[in-house]
Amino acid sequence: MKFLMVLLLAAMVAAGTLLVGWWTVPVIAAAYALLRRSAVAPREAMVGALLGWTLLLVRQMQQPSFTTLLDRLGGIFPLPGIGVAGLALLLAVLLAWSAARVTIGVFGVSDRARS
Repeated sequence: MKFLMVLLLAAMVAAGTLLVGWWTVPVIAAAYALLRRSAVAPREAMVGALLGWTLLLVRQMQQPSFTTLLDRLGGIFPLPGIGVAGLALLLAVLLAWSAARVTIGVFGVSDRARS
């Protein structure tokens, strides 16, 4: 796994989510897989999305209202508030992995990535 590429991907996912919205996660992951054209691109996209959204959650934890939000979400859903945050991370991971996997499935792996 190319660590710097994954960190750049994480920064792009975090910035895209912050500026545009959650739907940028699969768009960025698909674009990454299209450029990378490697069998490991879905895994790298998954790790990048996890790191990016973890960064966003850590940033939000600095706000005092974040714990109030988690408490209220924990009252709505049948799990603790931290579990809801975990589900948000899972959403980002699954969106990124599936978009990258579909992209690799459609466009294939490049010859340079096979060797």
